Amino acid sequence: MNWKAILKIQGLLLVILSVSMLFPIAFSIYYGSSDFIELFSGMAITLVSGIILSVSFNSNKPLKPREGFIIVATGWIIASVFGALPFYFHEAFNGNFIDCVFETMSGLTTTGSSILVDIEILPKGLLFWRSFTHWLGGMGIILLVVAILPILGFNSTNLYKAEVSGPTKDRISPKIKDTAKILWYIYFGMTILLTALLMIGGMDLFNALCHTFGTLGTGGLSTLNKSVGGFNNLYFEVVIIIFMYLSGMNFFLHYSLIKGKFTDIFSNREWRFYTILLIGSTFLISLNIHYYNYSAEILNNNSILLLYKESYGLCLRHSFFQTISLGTCTGYTTTNFDLWPSFSKILLISLMFIGGSAGSTSGGIKQIRIIILIKFVIVEIKRLIYPKAYFSVKVGNQVYQDPVLKNVIAYFIVFLLAFASVTLILTFRGYDIVTSFSASIATLSGVGPGLARVGAIGSFAFFDNFSKLVLIFNMLIGRLEIYSVLILFYTLFYPERLFVKMKR
Repeated sequence: MNWKAILKIQGLLLVILSVSMLFPIAFSIYYGSSDFIELFSGMAITLVSGIILSVSFNSNKPLKPREGFIIVATGWIIASVFGALPFYFHEAFNGNFIDCVFETMSGLTTTGSSILVDIEILPKGLLFWRSFTHWLGGMGIILLVVAILPILGFNSTNLYKAEVSGPTKDRISPKIKDTAKILWYIYFGMTILLTALLMIGGMDLFNALCHTFGTLGTGGLSTLNKSVGGFNNLYFEVVIIIFMYLSGMNFFLHYSLIKGKFTDIFSNREWRFYTILLIGSTFLISLNIHYYNYSAEILNNNSILLLYKESYGLCLRHSFFQTISLGTCTGYTTTNFDLWPSFSKILLISLMFIGGSAGSTSGGIKQIRIIILIKFVIVEIKRLIYPKAYFSVKVGNQVYQDPVLKNVIAYFIVFLLAFASVTLILTFRGYDIVTSFSASIATLSGVGPGLARVGAIGSFAFFDNFSKLVLIFNMLIGRLEIYSVLILFYTLFYPERLFVKMKR
């Protein structure tokens, strides 16, 4: 195992992380908020640690696939630990380092779950850092490192494979570093555009940037206790809906859009499935919450549902926002969807499982995997009817062979096992079933809010520290699509030398 290369790259990652803390420090100085010392201390410790690792270790050996997965898995853990330092030094977190890591892991993995009950008590600098972690984690801080590694003489192919989501790893350019750079250029361009559009609507620069980070990173951490609903502004909601939808798309399709290759987009089966699913779910939910025959007990003192009963326009507005938000695993809210009928809540939970497109910033199982699984089931039915005939799993012009099919099926099984395991652990700790299963899928799929106690107006603060650690791990494996973390544990408990000895 090339530990020297692994540690050197982690040092580079920490240097990038420390430099990124300059932005919240700048906002802290501008607003004169009380968090300058906390942010500066966190940046200094991170920078010194990064420099020590970068200078102390050196290796020119090429990275193996196994090492690429380990770098990615440990990179997210290290970034979350050091990124939590500014929170830890501030009194709002009461010195609970697990809470600080929870908040940072939630930001970097673009989950959006929070242990904060009152978000608005945080000073501007920490609020900016909290949202900025979404932007870093959305496209992937590791992907930024991928673009830099060739300069240092490292082959970044295996890092790219470990970082990019989906069953297949698309490329814009034959060179991995060029692909990473183009993706970051697109991401940066969308950041400027969305920030400008929000400011045109009247949002100040600070809030525009913070909500841009949460939208493009499909993270959902807001600066307001009521999230986007706190603005009560239709223009903001429409703009954010559009960019949440775009962020849930495969970013390689954005490149096709820039190049004017519209046929590549319209012929893409995953994009069509993604679009139809979100639009169809929006209208089903809007009809359900508008026409549902609420009982007198539910309607009693519930102005929200009464308003839905009277106005289909408001119903469509909220269902459209929440469907896109939860379907792309962003997690912003404009209303308390936990009050909606059971059908609507089940549909939203189903969208959380599925998630967005492969190659996007969203989480979940991913649309393309669901399509492949459906196609695979259809092919298996045909094989049973016509046992001598040959059938292949084909999505558009792409034929998926056994290695990819086995990967998709294995991932689906492991995803469900992870969801069930975390749900069982939380219920064993004494939490109710709805809170437990929705907290499990909300963190595994990187959605943020769930139902019941972790719903749109709730937080994760009530969980005990052990449960928070479990949910932190759940966020990590969800962001890295499980395999990177499993390979890390496999390496720790099953060293390579033992594997070589067994082969002999």
